[in-house]
Amino acid sequence: MGGVLGSGGGMVPILHSVVSQVHLAAALLALLTGTYILAVPKGTRWHRWVGRTYTGSMLVLLLTAFQIYFLFGRFGIVHWGAVASVLALVVGMGAAWLRPVGRDWLRWHYLGMGTSVTGLYAAFIVESTYRFFPLAYFWWLALGLAALVFGLGGVLLRRYYPPRLV
Repeated sequence: MGGVLGSGGGMVPILHSVVSQVHLAAALLALLTGTYILAVPKGTRWHRWVGRTYTGSMLVLLLTAFQIYFLFGRFGIVHWGAVASVLALVVGMGAAWLRPVGRDWLRWHYLGMGTSVTGLYAAFIVESTYRFFPLAYFWWLALGLAALVFGLGGVLLRRYYPPRLV
């Protein structure tokens, strides 16, 4: 399989197994649908369909994430990010499913799904820095850029936070 030039001059494989291929395909679909859904009108049939596609691709992405240990050889910081992503997805989708009984369901849905997409962008940055920059810079570059993504995501989530439904 193809690779990129690693910090030691050797090639670091981009895809290690069938699991990583499925993980990459799910990640690309989640990035596309997650980004697209930010721009389309909310509450429509199309929003719900694309949202279900996003949720399904995120579930596959997260399930496969817990099977990949190439970076650290054990459960690591990236896996803790996946745990947080599962929680965000549960909050976002749980609110939508429970909307008949939850007065503030829209706010919880927005917060959970917005956090999920923000986390997806941050994970993309972490994965990209690991793949395309020397490992000596991984912690500073990956975590610094991920913090920047979370900061920007937080500002945007706060700015567009939906009003309380009466």
